[in-house]
Amino acid sequence: MLTKHRIHLALLVLILAVGFSLRFLQPTLVEFKRDEATIARLGQAIAYEGYLPAVGVDSSLGIDNLPLTLYLAALPLRAWVDPLSVVVFTCMLNSLALLVCYWLTRTGLGKTEALLATLFFAVSPWAVLYARKIWSRTLPIFTLAFMVSLFLTFVLRRKWALVAAFVSLAGLLGLQLEALAFVPVLGLAILLYRDAVGWRPLLVGVLVFCLLLLPYVLHDARQGWENALGLLGYAGGDGVFSWDAVWYALSLLGGQGIEGQAGPFYLQFRQELGPFWWFNHVLSVLLAVSLVYGSVEAFRSHDQSRRRTFTLMLLWFFVPILLQLRPSTPTQRHYYVMHYPVQYMFIGAFLVQVAAWVMRWATARGRARMAQIAWGAVASGLALGCGWQVLVTAHLRGYMVAHPTTGGYGIPLRYTRMAAIEVRDLAPDGEIIVLAEETRPIMTETPTVFDALLFTVPHRFADGRYALPLPESEQVAYIVGPLAPPVGGDHPLEVGLSRLVSLSVLEEGPAVELADGVSYKTYKWTGADRDALVSGMAPLAMGIPFANNVVFAAYEAPARVSPGERFDVWLAWWLRAGVPRDVDTHFTVQLFDAEGVPVSQDDHAAFASDQWQMDDLVLSRFGLSLPPELAPGNYRLRAGMYTYPDIQSVAVVDPQGHPVDDGVTLTDALVVQ
Repeated sequence: MLTKHRIHLALLVLILAVGFSLRFLQPTLVEFKRDEATIARLGQAIAYEGYLPAVGVDSSLGIDNLPLTLYLAALPLRAWVDPLSVVVFTCMLNSLALLVCYWLTRTGLGKTEALLATLFFAVSPWAVLYARKIWSRTLPIFTLAFMVSLFLTFVLRRKWALVAAFVSLAGLLGLQLEALAFVPVLGLAILLYRDAVGWRPLLVGVLVFCLLLLPYVLHDARQGWENALGLLGYAGGDGVFSWDAVWYALSLLGGQGIEGQAGPFYLQFRQELGPFWWFNHVLSVLLAVSLVYGSVEAFRSHDQSRRRTFTLMLLWFFVPILLQLRPSTPTQRHYYVMHYPVQYMFIGAFLVQVAAWVMRWATARGRARMAQIAWGAVASGLALGCGWQVLVTAHLRGYMVAHPTTGGYGIPLRYTRMAAIEVRDLAPDGEIIVLAEETRPIMTETPTVFDALLFTVPHRFADGRYALPLPESEQVAYIVGPLAPPVGGDHPLEVGLSRLVSLSVLEEGPAVELADGVSYKTYKWTGADRDALVSGMAPLAMGIPFANNVVFAAYEAPARVSPGERFDVWLAWWLRAGVPRDVDTHFTVQLFDAEGVPVSQDDHAAFASDQWQMDDLVLSRFGLSLPPELAPGNYRLRAGMYTYPDIQSVAVVDPQGHPVDDGVTLTDALVVQ
């Protein structure tokens, strides 16, 4: 026979099963852009390279976050180096938050309230989306740990739980600077309920809090208090009143605005999900009324524990919003992930109380049956709305597959991870060259993504539009991308790569094709003679050596060009020895008229000098554009190098290493006609 307890338990298991499934299923469809890849890569550095940072990644305010996110990422990476491990770990923590939500709501408000709060939290599209992000701001379990500590301290009067409140507050700050909003929450709770505070736990809590933040503070002191001054500048900056904080807090309830993740297909996304978007407005109205109810309970309830519970919940919800009503920089939706799941706790408490009011009223008038029917209809509507929210999440996952490069969400991990696996298989014992339009890991997206995904194998980066490195190795694999469908010609990366492919020195490997036409291509060095790469180019004597051990070997340029024309110059160079890795070297190709006046120039560092290795052979491409009014005649084409940012020329040297020139003349007979 089914008892109320068994029914309650069955419903809880069902809710948790849905919530866990939404968070864990299809983990490779998570967003994996520069921010996520940076956290994964720095986590790998902590786990395997002895990196012990005192600060984390920088925030949108230009202020360094604390590093707890990086240390958390290092835990799963130590067990499994694949960045997917961080995704699974994040999903696990955010799934466990459902259980903590249930416990806190049940202990503070009641069993039915806990079921409702956990249900709304489990199926919310925004909550599910953020639960899968490798971000510092998306771990509600830390917020819940803080609030559980406050509940234990001020409601259940377990005084030493205050130490846990300070510890969890330090943890929250370690994840996100926006958690500074919880400092006044804790302070106000201590002032309001001084009777529940013991001076020993308070002193211990403050001491532990300071010790946990001490490495960050000491680092900031050594840097001239840059972060502290940045925070003061943000707090004291000129603010403009904005309702954005309120809007974002309400939108995170359900799926309001989540269609933006579909990028340019957002209207199509909305239409395909039918007319049920009104459920978001229902949740907003429910929250507004629930907050009024919670405020009344905080002041008028006869149960002191209930009053304190609602007061803490009100502080949790309102303080972060009030602090952002006059922001000095625009506020963002993800700042309010720290609200989860208090909004659902309010709604659950209000719905249960309304149900009790209605049943008392109906019983007093002999209409209990009618009230049960009405509440059955309301429950069915809520179940339908929650089911629709599950459909929103499922449909969004479908869009991540069908439209993975919309710009609203970003290329999911599935595709870049698959490309990394393919290129690793091509050269299991060699190295990998990543050819993209960017070259700097941590600073730019594609290199950061592949720096994390290729962590276990040797790999380097070059801008494939302008540099084609060919190491001295029997096994080299290339990954090229992302390649978008060409518009009016070949993709810029294809233009550069075609130089190698046309000489048959590369063997094409598997390609990873995305549904919207974007692709990642792979190639393998087949062991052919590297001299084929410079076949047909004009040799530069026996090679022109420079002071940094670069040797210019050959070049290719048209013999005749026309005014207004754009043409390419190819320069082949190799590295005869190592170079200082802390020197940033740029290449330059310049065109001069007969009087030595420069008329065109192209500079780049498409293959950064910190990526160079001895015996590398590199083809560098330069694009020169001629002024349309350029006079006919013979022009001189020169090439050279300089250090950046000090702009000091790298000298050409003689066999004894003495400087003899600041560059090399490729030809002095380039004809403009």
